Amino acid sequence: MDNSPKRMRVLGYLKERLLAEKVDLYKEEICNRNYSSFLGLTLVGIFSSGSILAIGIPLSQYFIFNKQIFILFAYCVILYLIAKLYLQKEKKYITAVFYAALTPLMIIGILMGTFLDREVPSITFMVFISVLTLFMLDKPWRIFLYITCSSIIYIICCYYAKEYELFLTDMMHLAAFYCLAVGLNFLTLIDRIDNVENFVQYKIKSEIDLMTGVYNREVGLLKIKQLLNNQVKGAFIIVDIDNFKKINDNYGHMYGDTVIKDISRLIKESFGSEDVVLRMGGDEFIVYSVELVEMGECKKSLEYLFNRLSSAEIGREKGIAVSISIGCSINDKEKIDFNRLYRESDQCLYVAKNSGKGCCVIKK
Repeated sequence: MDNSPKRMRVLGYLKERLLAEKVDLYKEEICNRNYSSFLGLTLVGIFSSGSILAIGIPLSQYFIFNKQIFILFAYCVILYLIAKLYLQKEKKYITAVFYAALTPLMIIGILMGTFLDREVPSITFMVFISVLTLFMLDKPWRIFLYITCSSIIYIICCYYAKEYELFLTDMMHLAAFYCLAVGLNFLTLIDRIDNVENFVQYKIKSEIDLMTGVYNREVGLLKIKQLLNNQVKGAFIIVDIDNFKKINDNYGHMYGDTVIKDISRLIKESFGSEDVVLRMGGDEFIVYSVELVEMGECKKSLEYLFNRLSSAEIGREKGIAVSISIGCSINDKEKIDFNRLYRESDQCLYVAKNSGKGCCVIKK
């Protein structure tokens, strides 16, 4: 029996898992998790080495200290400060920094197992290649490449540092630990990447209004409040569909839902990816357009939405012209209360509704 199709499927599966293109799709969440692991690893290093120093220094007559404990403590403190002062805002670089941070530890492990201790089999490096990369989440092929390069460097150093018989013993141990490291990383990475995918998919579903595809009320308002707390200026925009109750009464709720979907799509497409668009409830939407603080630009942006609605011909098949009214309050201040901003936009919407509908009122 020809097993070629089965072998091809297995190879295809392995290739897919090694390349792990999902890592690119969920890069933000993976960076967040790598940051948490990096921060936790530095804290463990600080606590463990600091505890040894705190207990050992007062009892120095009973303990023989070497420089490695002091170096490890200082190194972990430096990494912690880098994480808190820089990486917290630049998490996109965390994976590269993680590799860079592990490399000196690998080098120490290599030196301790070769030139610094030529008479006994290596232990530290074997543990390092099996354990250290487990803290990191990345594409499997990159981690395997890192483990392989570290192992090659170790082999070269071991060859020149040790007697031939001891070198052979270390190579046998390395082969076993290398297979262990690759196997552990492969199995855990597959599970962790799938876990990230499931988490992100669940998070998206929990954040999104299922009918319209924009943020739901709770999540959308929270994101706007976070922007305001971070002093991000912009335009707070409330969009309301005119005479929507009549549309529901005359043409049914199913058609009303279709109108809501079409309007939400136009709103979302009319603003940028950094802007927050949410369905407040019913036929009302809220947009916080980041950095839209100039009156002229704000008018132009809202006119663009009106023009798109006009050309979309929503409701024409029923012989009606669907229109919207907009109330907008421009936030160009460093600090402003969310409730005040919402109230001002709602007042502008009220004025627009009472001015004949199908228009916008902007307050700066």
